[in-house]
Amino acid sequence: MRVALVNEGTYPYVLGGVSTWCDHLVRGLTDVTWHLVTIVGQPTMTPALALPDNVASLSAVAIWDRPRAPRRRSIRAAARMCTGMLGDTPAHLDLFRSGLRELALAQPGHARPGCAHCARAPAACPRHGLAGRHPLHGLPLADLLLDAWTQAARTTGRPLPRLTLRDADEAAALIEHAVRPLAAFLPPVDVCHANANGLSSLVALAAKWRDGVPFLMTEHGVYLRERYLSAGTHQPGVKVAVLRFHRALARLAYTEADLIAPVSAFNQRWEERHGADPARIHVIPNGVDPHRFPPLTAEPDIPTISWVGRIDPLKDLETLISALAVVRQQVPDARLHLAGPVPAGNEDYARTCHDLAAGLGLADAVTFAGPVASSRDAFQAGHVAALSSISEGMPYTIVEAMMCQRPTVSTDVGGVAEMVGDAGIVVPPRDPIAFGTACATLLRDTGQRRDLGRRGHDRALRLFTLRRCLDSYRRQYQLLGGNRPPHDGSAPA
Repeated sequence: MRVALVNEGTYPYVLGGVSTWCDHLVRGLTDVTWHLVTIVGQPTMTPALALPDNVASLSAVAIWDRPRAPRRRSIRAAARMCTGMLGDTPAHLDLFRSGLRELALAQPGHARPGCAHCARAPAACPRHGLAGRHPLHGLPLADLLLDAWTQAARTTGRPLPRLTLRDADEAAALIEHAVRPLAAFLPPVDVCHANANGLSSLVALAAKWRDGVPFLMTEHGVYLRERYLSAGTHQPGVKVAVLRFHRALARLAYTEADLIAPVSAFNQRWEERHGADPARIHVIPNGVDPHRFPPLTAEPDIPTISWVGRIDPLKDLETLISALAVVRQQVPDARLHLAGPVPAGNEDYARTCHDLAAGLGLADAVTFAGPVASSRDAFQAGHVAALSSISEGMPYTIVEAMMCQRPTVSTDVGGVAEMVGDAGIVVPPRDPIAFGTACATLLRDTGQRRDLGRRGHDRALRLFTLRRCLDSYRRQYQLLGGNRPPHDGSAPA
């Protein structure tokens, strides 16, 4: 079985989170030949992990590299894409699909018979391999967007914010870069597995349209929801244009995927709400290896809340730090232990967290421990494992804490509540009082801590083992691609 695994900015270049899931899949399914495709900003990134022998190729698709002039230009296709993304009806989604599909099929880049480089490594061939031409570069995309905007304002019956020519230029640049993964070509594979909606799914859509490759999508967090949460400070017209593009792309990928494997029922509900066929959804929860996370039997001397993850606004460490102030009203010597890296670009957010701790008089009570070799090390430093995120799929840190028999306090986001069940405390997001009160309760009650820890461990062993997760994906790969006939080179309808 040959599987292309597509991700955006994670495996094998960045550690943790989705990269952990990818690495589990690649190393655990040794009978699969993997072709890894990673969407990156610039093509100069260096892998952070050594890859196993069953990885046949690794290709980076850069969306902010120097553009190449297109061999073909399809103004009509780009116009249909712009018109389709601004509307809400099935007809608009068909227009969007038609435009993207034509842009994908217009790309040169297939592996060519007789090319020695293609025969050795088709995904890396500089002439015929993965890197096609940028689909929208050189097109008058800002003008097309302005025309579609004017038409939508007249015909959809829904007001749109003002879009100036400058706004249109900015939005067009962002969309042009976002569409670049559509130019990616894959080596011969049986399944293309995108581990998110959005840009990763563009690679899978192109492979399906060009070569009939079955398209499997896994969603960890809800990609579209996270785009809304991180929309930034653009002008209203720019923000609406970019979000409409991502909304249309997410809906299209849900309808085109042959199988959607979300990590939780929360994601499934979101997917169905945006057009996914329930019959093509199969929930596969994340899993961890129990042998790597044996129960912790000892606790530190000082009452401590532990957290592990990347320092990122989606993790909402501000709420967690503020919650410590609430905790210390009941447990005066309580501490907070934060373990994890500061990703490039998040330095300002990390400073904000340090400043908040200092401003609350908690600088000496909050430890920023940096990266750890294993999350178990972070849990060992505390009595309670915390997760304060505003968006999650099915976070590994909570499953790992449950395996380690540490009680958890988590925010009710994504699939967290269904994962924790009655084996932890779940509170509303962005509520430091509720979060702090829950943590203080557990820090003061040894019996409840131990009871929740045991229940969490039993639940994780029953529902969230790595073997259960890997077996589920192996079955889905076989169902999708096990009997796929050799492709004859013609594009499917």
